[in-house]
Amino acid sequence: MSEEVCEGIKKVDDGLQEDIKSTGVSSEDILYIDYCPKKNGQKRQCETNSEKISAGVLWLLSTFENIRDEQVSENEKNQYAEYAILFLSSKIYKILNKESITLKDFYAKHIKNNKGNTTFNDHIKNKINSMTIDIKDISKFYEALQFLCKMYNENDDESPNCEQYSKDVDDFVKIFKELNDDSNVTKDSLYYKIWSTLSTDYDHFKKYYAEKCRDCSNIPDLPSIKTSQNSLESSGLTSMQSSEVTSQNSSIASKLIPTLLIFAILILLGIAYK
Repeated sequence: MSEEVCEGIKKVDDGLQEDIKSTGVSSEDILYIDYCPKKNGQKRQCETNSEKISAGVLWLLSTFENIRDEQVSENEKNQYAEYAILFLSSKIYKILNKESITLKDFYAKHIKNNKGNTTFNDHIKNKINSMTIDIKDISKFYEALQFLCKMYNENDDESPNCEQYSKDVDDFVKIFKELNDDSNVTKDSLYYKIWSTLSTDYDHFKKYYAEKCRDCSNIPDLPSIKTSQNSLESSGLTSMQSSEVTSQNSSIASKLIPTLLIFAILILLGIAYK
């Protein structure tokens, strides 16, 4: 994660605060006006909060595209897409106050056909289409991303504020632990991938923090991401148990059938004798 990425996130976040939920306006509409839909075939204008949110996330993706290196890797593109999904989820949940709407539905209605779409479209679309976690849960990650960006944005190479860094680090680790305790994910889920990205970004910051604040040696590590038992293990266990049951049943049947046959023969002989 770079300072430029965090600056872009903060800028669009400042323009889309929760208070537009009640006022209907945002403080910096001009920021993302180029991504608002055209009204009456001419002027671009964001009239609804949904339009502002979709324009804001497209502006953010465009910003990521402009600040990236020419040799950007696929992994970095995926990271940028994940940041945008966190931003989008948080705004839908907090501003629109819609827990029931899915990112897939919002994307299809407000972003997919926007002419201002960027080359990150496929990355966003693929991730959103594969999501199983709901907006309320994934929006919680955005708070962690904000704390992480706060640490990057407050960087001062000349005179780093080590005391503030220490507080921000503690806050980030606290949020991570709380979300980690509530998680129940598999390693192939978007939930896990986003946490892996944020965890890697935190490790990068730790290196910077250790270099700038040499007196602070007790920089906390993040706990390992909790994952649920994968389906393969569960399937293997079930198969083994099933095999044992089948074997037991076969053993019982092999003993029971001859007994029943002998009993049936004796009855038939008795009838014949009479």
